[in-house]
Amino acid sequence: MRSKPSTLALVLVLLLSSPACSQVTLSPSPPIIPLPAETAGPSSTPTTALTPTSEGTPTPTPEPATAAPNAFAVSPDATPPTTEPSEATTSKTPFPSPSPSAKPSLTPEPAAVWETTVTLNSYGWEQALRPSAPDSLYAPYPGLDFDAVTAPTPHTYQAVILENAYTRVTVAPELGGRILQLEDLTTGQLLTYANPVIKPTHWGYRGWWLATGGIEWAFPVEEHGLNEYRSWSYELLAGDSWRGVRVWDTDDRTGLTVSITLRLEQDRSTLFIIPRISNPTASPQPLQFWINAMLTLSGHNSPSSSLRFWVPTDTMIVHSTNDSTLPQPRSLIDWPTHAGRDFSAYQEWHAYLGLFASQARGAVGAYDSASNQGIVRVYPQNGPQGVKIFCLGDIPSNVYTDDNSRYFEFWGGYNRTFFPEDTATLPAGETIAWEEQWYPIHGIDILNWANRDLAASLKRTGEGLIIGVYTPAPTALTLHLLQNGERKAEWSIQTGPEAPVRMLAPSTGEGWTLEIWEQETLKATLFPTF
Repeated sequence: MRSKPSTLALVLVLLLSSPACSQVTLSPSPPIIPLPAETAGPSSTPTTALTPTSEGTPTPTPEPATAAPNAFAVSPDATPPTTEPSEATTSKTPFPSPSPSAKPSLTPEPAAVWETTVTLNSYGWEQALRPSAPDSLYAPYPGLDFDAVTAPTPHTYQAVILENAYTRVTVAPELGGRILQLEDLTTGQLLTYANPVIKPTHWGYRGWWLATGGIEWAFPVEEHGLNEYRSWSYELLAGDSWRGVRVWDTDDRTGLTVSITLRLEQDRSTLFIIPRISNPTASPQPLQFWINAMLTLSGHNSPSSSLRFWVPTDTMIVHSTNDSTLPQPRSLIDWPTHAGRDFSAYQEWHAYLGLFASQARGAVGAYDSASNQGIVRVYPQNGPQGVKIFCLGDIPSNVYTDDNSRYFEFWGGYNRTFFPEDTATLPAGETIAWEEQWYPIHGIDILNWANRDLAASLKRTGEGLIIGVYTPAPTALTLHLLQNGERKAEWSIQTGPEAPVRMLAPSTGEGWTLEIWEQETLKATLFPTF
């Protein structure tokens, strides 16, 4: 594995002072924007192959004229809470009281959305586009003459900022409608990979792909799709307690229309992602759709050796690899440990490797214990089936960037795999839609359980059990620590995006479990990992 970039190399993408660096030009304040009606988006048919999730009806509510934050700030100032919550109560046991890292705010900031611009270094690839042959695999999309690509220069793009007190999302409609950056405002950490230069590579279905970083929408074919490089339409959305943005585009080959609604609510750190794909044509059309999140989680624009993946499955399917010790593509390997190697640990991915989960159980995540930062993806179990991890391994960084920065890819798909037999068919006149929740997590040491309401950990150490609990909204919970079914301790806690709970419970012997209750409802049962 290549070494991490220096601190100076990292901040090159963030500073505004050097014309050779990625730069951001923000408007001085969110403008007063009348938000359009939701019907302004792409046309769709109400017939659904999945249970659709309502996107809400935006109202033409103007945004308040407050100071716009720097969309690429390394450590944005958090708004201090205006009301202090009551202290958590603790049962009388020999175990310690939980110690949140901060007290949760009871009056979260309202969500906001506004337009601005962002300036990024970009290779000159537009003039290198060439018409494709009519019989090419990707026609009518263009090919790229790599010999005609010119050196990088600053380029200004339209951007949309979506944020609340906990999470900031920067969307680039002109770059495939992608999420350019996803930030945890409670820690000041950037979760997504920030490529210091937009650079075309030889990857992808078209034989070229625009390496930008962030989170892209791969549509309507496998790998990186066909239209991630071009401008998508967009509109701003608003509800009583949420703000959002929707981006959309139409595939030139099939006529399929895709829209992605991104929404932040006032009191949650969760980013709601609602894909909606329609077939307005008179014939059925083939379809692959994937969300490709290019992440680092370390705070250093490269994954660290402390990164681990949480995928609740027993086996994974090999997609592609340069690791000669692993079986051929389409083969199953045990997860997380195969042939004595723990592939849930990023440091085991020595060569490039892509793995699909053989089972979809509704939630996956990744966590870096060194930065104490992670991410959770939650998706409906009766809908999207795709989960994929790809790590670059032995691929040199100069293929996709101009410094030593690296990333890993965390994929979520409507399809189970990229393989042809898993390509879906969308009937004429039908629409599919579903809702996913992606939320940052921090302060819990590791991750070994998650759903839409909480992420938790139970880890055995030489000193006892480390308990970690994070919730994407302020929540009162009760923890029960049991040994062989007998309750040994109980704690009442108040947790939330600003106040993850991490505590050490002295323990000996075997048979430990942790139950997490919300009032009379059992939310989770955890068993310790090592």
